[in-house]
Amino acid sequence: MKAIRTTWLVLLGILVVGSVSAQRVLLVEKANSPKTMKLYEGTYIQYRLVDDKDWYKGQIVELREDVQMIAFDDRLVPLADVATLRQGRAWVRGIGTMLTTFGVAWSLFAAVGTATDGNPDTSYAWSDAVVTGAFAGTGLVLPLLLGDKRMHVGEGKKRRLRIIDIRF
Repeated sequence: MKAIRTTWLVLLGILVVGSVSAQRVLLVEKANSPKTMKLYEGTYIQYRLVDDKDWYKGQIVELREDVQMIAFDDRLVPLADVATLRQGRAWVRGIGTMLTTFGVAWSLFAAVGTATDGNPDTSYAWSDAVVTGAFAGTGLVLPLLLGDKRMHVGEGKKRRLRIIDIRF
């Protein structure tokens, strides 16, 4: 019984060490800052190449530490060719959605209240339309202005990319 338990513990140890030992990480390092952003294999990123105006996006399939290249489904990209990374800010989209919902709900409640209160002196006022327009407009414009964080990387920039291999 003790031999079976020991065998199971050894097999479990081999599985755990084997699954954790070969982990490669793409680091986005900022100058004069100890904090780094870590991107792992399987992460979706948006990037722009040097001397190219188009944005590309893809899932990181493999990080090649020996040649400092990122493998996507359809291409291999050297880290030196990446000029900009773009990352969406979820909190901006959330606040924008809340502001737009509030503005539309304000107008909807004002219209329903005016239609159902039975008082002929009340009507949908310009102030209701102003509140709706201000909140809904701010909610729609905010993600356009602050929705993406762009990180310029490479020679002479504040950030750089580096692939490291973490092994125990």
